[in-house]
Amino acid sequence: MYLPKELSDLFQEAHFSDYPFVEIPQSFTDDRGSIDNLADGTLGDVALISSIKGAIRANHVHAQDWHFSYLVEGSMEYIWKDLDGKEKFTTGIKGQMLFTPPGIPHKMVFLEDSLFIAISAKNRSSENYEQDTTRLPSDFFIK
Repeated sequence: MYLPKELSDLFQEAHFSDYPFVEIPQSFTDDRGSIDNLADGTLGDVALISSIKGAIRANHVHAQDWHFSYLVEGSMEYIWKDLDGKEKFTTGIKGQMLFTPPGIPHKMVFLEDSLFIAISAKNRSSENYEQDTTRLPSDFFIK
């Protein structure tokens, strides 16, 4: 499994064993509530993204960038093609984090109004993002 070099050593290969899901590496709970450390290391961008039911996001591939998608609210169908070109899909729900490595075509279809945090390695200025991203035709994925 691809382990991003930008992440601290809190993340181990075992955290990625249920790919595309990622186990959150550090959580704390006490009588005040809890803290989940979603990412640690040298990161480029953190964005809070809302999506309405039925919205399609991504449907692209990143040349060098990777990202985590942590679902704060809602659910989505996550579709990707593995390195052999085989199409796969899973459902992500509130409280789960999914990982997209570079070079993996992916698409998100939101099953209800949703809110997620996108954490990426690279700066997501419009210019940087567009240079690293190749948009895919709407029929690239069967699903």
